[in-house]
Amino acid sequence: MARKARAAAVKARAEVPARQALSRQLREVIEERELTAYELGKKSGVDAGVIQRFLNAERDIRLETADRLGYALGLRLVEKERGLGRGRPRAGRAAGEAID
Repeated sequence: MARKARAAAVKARAEVPARQALSRQLREVIEERELTAYELGKKSGVDAGVIQRFLNAERDIRLETADRLGYALGLRLVEKERGLGRGRPRAGRAAGEAID
C-alpha cells in the first residue's frame, strides 16, 4: 500500500470509536504481520478487495468475515475483563481465559 494510503488509514483508525476496537485491532495485526490483502485473502478465502477496503478503513466487514480472517491469522477472542451480563463464567473457565 502506498505511504499516503497507509497514513490515511492510520488517521481513520485513530478516529474509530472505542466500540470498534475489535476492528482496529484486527487491522493492526494484519499490518504488523505485513500481510497483503491478496495473501490474507488466499489464506482466508475472503476476497482481496474486501480486505483492502477494510484495511483502508473505507468499509467495515461482516462478523463472519472477521471470523474467517481471525481464523486464518490464528487469533482467538479472549475476555479482558468482566463486562455486561448477570451470569458467572462457565465451570472450568475463569474470567480472562480464552474462549475457543
